[in-house]
Amino acid sequence: MNKVTKFLMTATIVFGFAACNNDNVPPLPQEEGNTHVSVALTMSTPGTKAATRSQDYNYVGQWAGKDKINSVAVFIVEGTTVTTGQFTAADFNIANPGDGTITLTPLKAIKTTPGTKKVYALINGTPQVVAKLATANATNFEAAYQTEALKLANDYPTNPSVQSSASNIAQIDGDNDVIVMTNSEAASVNVQEGVTEAQALAGQNRAKVNVKRTVARVMVTTTTTSYEVKASNGTITGTVSDITWVLAQGENSLFLQQKAGLETPQYTFKPTATDYYTTGDNGYDYSGLFEAQGNKLGGTDVPTLADYAGALEDVTDKQLNQKLSGKFILPTTHAYGADAATTGYVKGNTAYVLVRAKFTPREMADGTAYTDGNDFYLGANGLFYSSKANAQNPETGGIEGQTVARYVGGKVLYYAWVNPDKVPGWLNSPVVRNNIYHIHISGFKTIGTNWNPLVPNDDPTTTEDDQNNPDPKPTDPDNPNQPDPDEPDNPIDPEDPLTTPETWMSVDMTVLPWEVHTYEVDLEI
Repeated sequence: MNKVTKFLMTATIVFGFAACNNDNVPPLPQEEGNTHVSVALTMSTPGTKAATRSQDYNYVGQWAGKDKINSVAVFIVEGTTVTTGQFTAADFNIANPGDGTITLTPLKAIKTTPGTKKVYALINGTPQVVAKLATANATNFEAAYQTEALKLANDYPTNPSVQSSASNIAQIDGDNDVIVMTNSEAASVNVQEGVTEAQALAGQNRAKVNVKRTVARVMVTTTTTSYEVKASNGTITGTVSDITWVLAQGENSLFLQQKAGLETPQYTFKPTATDYYTTGDNGYDYSGLFEAQGNKLGGTDVPTLADYAGALEDVTDKQLNQKLSGKFILPTTHAYGADAATTGYVKGNTAYVLVRAKFTPREMADGTAYTDGNDFYLGANGLFYSSKANAQNPETGGIEGQTVARYVGGKVLYYAWVNPDKVPGWLNSPVVRNNIYHIHISGFKTIGTNWNPLVPNDDPTTTEDDQNNPDPKPTDPDNPNQPDPDEPDNPIDPEDPLTTPETWMSVDMTVLPWEVHTYEVDLEI
């Protein structure tokens, strides 16, 4: 086990209850029938790897998490009747043996009628989720819980507070997580007649429901705060520093119950060149791209492993702990493929971490001195210039007519796909609920790209919708209202498979039941 994983797995386990918020749970219907049923809930059951991780990679182990439960609702469905039980902290015994499994054994039963019942659970129900289920009757409840996608609003592209789709159902509350949890699989119980509440609590008419967190989590670390980038001959070309990260292109909808095949609402979506920039809402969330625009180049500072050590030593450092908590994301999957022709994952439908950083060139080919934070220009010849004109002027070391990439403010961009099957050479990259995906950046191999084409509401052929993308295609220095015609083709194309001709950064990936995955990457272009 590497030291990255050790830091993640030694986190303190906290499991607490808060008082039930009656505004966030369905109304309790009249009790019906002459018998009782009890429901036991289990979180993060081990031993299900083959069944539930068929598209998971980079797995290293389990982390019990730091969950706080504010409310529990249980729905018992049969025929034309939905019976609901609402519970608080005092209604369960909690067993947490430390093996990744947490079991809630009931101290209160629900009165119902005999027969075979389907059982559904909702932990930490939020208003959107509760509204969907509270209005469902027995005829359409199963569809509302299992097969109808629930769309969760986000702030993109207005982004007043960067409210993501996932933040509707997952929040960090102090040092704890408050996350909606639902069935990980179908559950039922054959209710026998005449069972008293005491008998039900003793184990008769006991329904057992496995629940999972409805979101995944992404964490990013680096080895150090700056890196030297070298050419193939070993010459230092520049320095990468001021490293931040954001998370984008997770889905904006989910099925409340995880499907057996891990399919998500946009499972079959695959963008084409003609529709990616014209579909409007394509089913994905890009609000994270606008996070913390006042922070360096925008985003969350990437913590180092030393930061994790500091957090373990000083658990009262709230600001540091928030930075180390990562970001929540909705499940996002497509069909697995053994090669580029058969995979369902392409750059325009796969969740990605966008790493922003500052690049400082070591030497300018036109003889000028580079000023930190200024624009610089990279010619197709691999040399840096202070202006496009100099890059295309032989008298200043340029080449007439060569393509020139403009790096606005010295900002460079790198991509890391969440949970890739292979590093490098990734083809499939599923995001599955109840998993932590930890990306460790161990190095930057080349200078990154200078703009982000993976934003469907920003057509790169025009500047009119640049406000929808904080990293748009650079404009022509001589005509700021038009994209620069001398910009080289961006190697990131929404239609392309995830594999690129070259690897940009060194990444070590680990995926914690939370199931944890980690991988390491060297970033380059």
